[in-house]
Amino acid sequence: MLGMDENAIERAQGYEFLAGIFLKEPSPEGLKVLILWSEAETKEESLKLEKILQEFPTNDPELLKLKQEYYDLFFVPVSGRYIPPYESAIRGAVRLKKGKMKYGSHWGIPAQQLSDLYENTGFNPKALDIFEPLKETQLPDHLGLELSFMAYLCRLEDKFINKGKEIRGLRNLQKSILKDHLLEWLPQFTTELLNVEVSGYYSYFALLALELCREEFKSLSTTIERSGICD
Repeated sequence: MLGMDENAIERAQGYEFLAGIFLKEPSPEGLKVLILWSEAETKEESLKLEKILQEFPTNDPELLKLKQEYYDLFFVPVSGRYIPPYESAIRGAVRLKKGKMKYGSHWGIPAQQLSDLYENTGFNPKALDIFEPLKETQLPDHLGLELSFMAYLCRLEDKFINKGKEIRGLRNLQKSILKDHLLEWLPQFTTELLNVEVSGYYSYFALLALELCREEFKSLSTTIERSGICD
């Protein structure tokens, strides 16, 4: 075994938290959770988030502005600010003249690969508590679903550890998802988001997700290398 890793649940919670930002429609209840979360962050990160959030409770108690941004960015192609949060679409994107982006088709090779992985590992996206329209699309390479899959693998790792089972296969799979999927398109997705978003809310969390994925990949690579495990 790789040794006892007691933070597998904490790692899962980090992925789940960020996944929820993109998988759930903004709500006042969710905002309260974010405020509590910001209070637990470092001062620098807390100040960044507080600056983004401070206008919503007083000026927009129902978060209608943020909800509209959620729809415009991730659901409405004709909004002029649409950025599909899907791996296949981002990796297949082509920059046209005048800087306009033409996104790739859905259900590309990444989506097919992830669909097979979900089935083979027992991960069921339909069982997640997410925005209903996302369940209906059934596209497996949504950013939130890929982050949720990482959380699922972390929780599975914790179960394996508690049962004394080998976890090297799970660790290699986590590293593979980061290397071959999330880190292949999340940087570009974040860049596009920074260019069009108004509030900075979603780009803030996209940057956090990118930072988490990079740190996790580095950590997993180091652990695997020290243990003499091959991909």
